[in-house]
Amino acid sequence: MMPVCSRVLLIIASLWLNTVIAENWEPRTPSGQTVALWVDPQSPDRPYDMVRGEITLQVPIFPLLAMLQDADRQRDWLPYSQDVRVLKHPAPSQTLVQFRTVTRWPFRPRDAITRFDVTTLPPAQLRIDMVNQPEAVPKQPGYLRIEQAEGYWLLTALADCKTHVRYESGSRWGGMIPQWLVNKSNRDLAREALLNLKQWSETHYRNYRSNDENHSSITVHQHCR
Repeated sequence: MMPVCSRVLLIIASLWLNTVIAENWEPRTPSGQTVALWVDPQSPDRPYDMVRGEITLQVPIFPLLAMLQDADRQRDWLPYSQDVRVLKHPAPSQTLVQFRTVTRWPFRPRDAITRFDVTTLPPAQLRIDMVNQPEAVPKQPGYLRIEQAEGYWLLTALADCKTHVRYESGSRWGGMIPQWLVNKSNRDLAREALLNLKQWSETHYRNYRSNDENHSSITVHQHCR
């Protein structure tokens, strides 16, 4: 067993490291914007920026989760989407999804294979990790597979049937597109996606289920309709 003093030092070091990492986030939110945006610039260990966007929606948490998982309607709010297909469900809280994007000439269209893992975080949060799986299915002619990507969604149930949304992601598209342009496009995508999500979800959330038996420990929005 690790000595008490060593455990204390490890905890202190962990807190210090988290503080240092947090200080890398640079605010990129113009005055009066609905979406709060930050960027963690690329580094030698990570050849792309991470972008974080946050917004609060007048939508209960479970209808929002169901809407995020509705592949057929993601083109209504997710920019650059050509089509989105659910490939399989490896586990009750996992979904393997193929995204295909539209691009302008001379850039080739991209596709990405992503596994979404949903976990409950007490007392009232859902985290959706986006795990890049480029080798999960064969590559398709005409599409350049995105090999490097990471990110997550964090949904927090608030009072008055509201949900706070955090979206964080970063990627490297490969091919001819320079990374500075990818970083800028990812920032634009995060802002536009969250604004679209607010408009779409607040209008259509009643079409989605209001509870989820896989995450029954979250009860704060049970009364929401």
